Amino acid sequence: MKNAKAAGMIIFFAVMLVFLVLVGRLFFIAGHKNVSGHNLNEAARQTFMSEQTQPAVRGEILTSNGTILADNTTTYNMYAVLQKTLDAKGKPVYVVDKDKTAEKLAPILGMKKSQFMAYFDVKKGTYQVEFGAKGRNLSVAQHKKIEALNLPGIYFTSQSARQYPNGREASHIIGATNTKTNKLGVQTQSGFMGIEASQNSLLAGKNGLKKVFSTPSYELSQATTGKQAQDGDDVYLTLDSKLQNTLEEKMDNLVASMAPKNAVGVLMEAKTGRIVAATQRPNYNPNTLEGLKKLYANLLVQNAFEPGSVMKGITLSAAIDTGNWHPDETYPAGTYTVTGKTINDYEKDLGTISYRKAFAVSANTAFARVEQQMGSETWGKYLQKFGFEQVTKTGFDDEDPGQASFKYPIEQANTAFGQGISVTPVQLLQAYSAIANHGKMIRPYIIDKVVNPQTGAVKEQGKTETVGHPIKASTADAVLKEMVDVVNDSYGTAREFDLRDEGYQISAKTGTAQISQGGKYLDGLKNTVFSVMSVAPTDDPQYIFYIEVTQPTKFVAGETPQGTMAKLFKPVLLQALNNSSAAVKSTTAAVSVPDETGKSVTEATKALSKKGLRVALVGSKSNKVTSQSIPANHQALTNQLVVLKTSGSGTLMPDMTGWSLRDVQTFADLAGVSVSYTGSGFVTGQNLSTSTILTSSQAIAVTLKQKE
Repeated sequence: MKNAKAAGMIIFFAVMLVFLVLVGRLFFIAGHKNVSGHNLNEAARQTFMSEQTQPAVRGEILTSNGTILADNTTTYNMYAVLQKTLDAKGKPVYVVDKDKTAEKLAPILGMKKSQFMAYFDVKKGTYQVEFGAKGRNLSVAQHKKIEALNLPGIYFTSQSARQYPNGREASHIIGATNTKTNKLGVQTQSGFMGIEASQNSLLAGKNGLKKVFSTPSYELSQATTGKQAQDGDDVYLTLDSKLQNTLEEKMDNLVASMAPKNAVGVLMEAKTGRIVAATQRPNYNPNTLEGLKKLYANLLVQNAFEPGSVMKGITLSAAIDTGNWHPDETYPAGTYTVTGKTINDYEKDLGTISYRKAFAVSANTAFARVEQQMGSETWGKYLQKFGFEQVTKTGFDDEDPGQASFKYPIEQANTAFGQGISVTPVQLLQAYSAIANHGKMIRPYIIDKVVNPQTGAVKEQGKTETVGHPIKASTADAVLKEMVDVVNDSYGTAREFDLRDEGYQISAKTGTAQISQGGKYLDGLKNTVFSVMSVAPTDDPQYIFYIEVTQPTKFVAGETPQGTMAKLFKPVLLQALNNSSAAVKSTTAAVSVPDETGKSVTEATKALSKKGLRVALVGSKSNKVTSQSIPANHQALTNQLVVLKTSGSGTLMPDMTGWSLRDVQTFADLAGVSVSYTGSGFVTGQNLSTSTILTSSQAIAVTLKQKE
């Protein structure tokens, strides 16, 4: 007992000591509000503090003239409850009549009734079903239509989303977004391709954070702190909505006619580098991502390919620049051997031709020879000067720099006519800009400006940027001149793209590249890349236009692939040119050309002059008119030239002073003589006097100068 009492007292005093220590500690904490460096007031405040993310509004993507290409909306995913259940009032909350539901909803979702009904064919006891891609990302308009039907069992989940009002238009350029959810459950849109990806940080802005304090009794305090959300910037592209619409429409027609594996069209301002219209096929719907699996790549800057003969314009530039172009020299075309390997021309029976004609008919052998004359080291340097095997930094992510097989002589020769080297359309546009701009190479660009949507302030401005001078000005002008023959000559490969009847002289180069597979080139038109590169107009280049069609599977009867492509080319380029500073203008109305065939030269000349038209003659003045350069009942501009043709010899050289290059070439074609020229603009001098009787062995040389 004595020991027990002693132990009890010890325990009692120990407990009392601990109690006194704890009480003392509590009084100390209450007085000082601090424990081991931790402020208890702040800790208590944090206990009743909640954080709320304030999402930023994503910026819009627009064309240069303000058409919205991408903005924000709410989308809906639809689902149907199949399990037979009732709500508190005894009303069904499941799909009661599947047939009626399918009949009403299928058209709104762009489905057939049978397709919709297939989703109802599920295992018995399934609670609910969704409707695939067609049932996801429904628009506000679709949601309203479905809600108005009051169909039992049909429900939705909603989420913030990106909206693309023009659907598939320029889809690979604009790109797309996906939804990301942060740890607080806040959803935001993030770009994963196209401009949506490359400019994601600007478009996304920065989310804000709102801190809200409540009292222990859960009453919300009026005092809030945090940082404001910074909404995303609007990004304006260089695309012109009118030109883009025309290009999209004509590309649809081209694809319907040729059914290619893929196709690209891109129009760029020659002097600025602004890409004013661009599209590709296949494309996709960025609202639903339907079609994206067919082709993910943006063909403007990705999936570099062998360009074929459009590369010859670059080879020609290097050859002229280094003094290795001798246009009037002749050589035996057809085949050419380099270190035991044979290079073939597409046309086998060309015979002995001049190098100038070889360019117009696109003979591979000529440019293999030219590359050998320049030397591989020199040619390789020009490829680098023109920006090949390098990214252009046009405004997109993941640009393909392309590559060249350049180790062996046969590989080096192949690159001179566009095989064994892979490029992108944008690289070609950049390279040809040097030809269009007197040797100055311009970077293509797609972003016009970046604007703060709240203030309207321009934060970034797209600009013209010179990225090199790969050739001399005289070289560039000479190349444009050679490219005119590709369009104007009867044997030129770009004659289907001729715009002289519309008042414009253009320069162009076509390409027909074989597809390489497994180290071998495939045969046949269906294994070919068809392309055309044009600079227009020749005298004062405003636009560079590139079209490429890969592996077409259909061909229009009686029409070359180039002829089908011209149906896209002409309306797009003419629309651009007619609204440019180079537009063909007339101070008077167009006139209808009368039919003068069968009449005397004197009668025809008088009638045409009365209409305000100029007249030139090919043939004998004493014979009747057999044809005229502008057909009867066609429209012509006042002061336009009409060339009359009669039978017989004795064509006199006319006074060409004031004629356009197109006038000279029209006359020369009908007279059967060749033409050479220097300068640009209108004729100020000619090599032959007006008393000269023209023969097929003669050549007309004129000097051109721009009007003051």
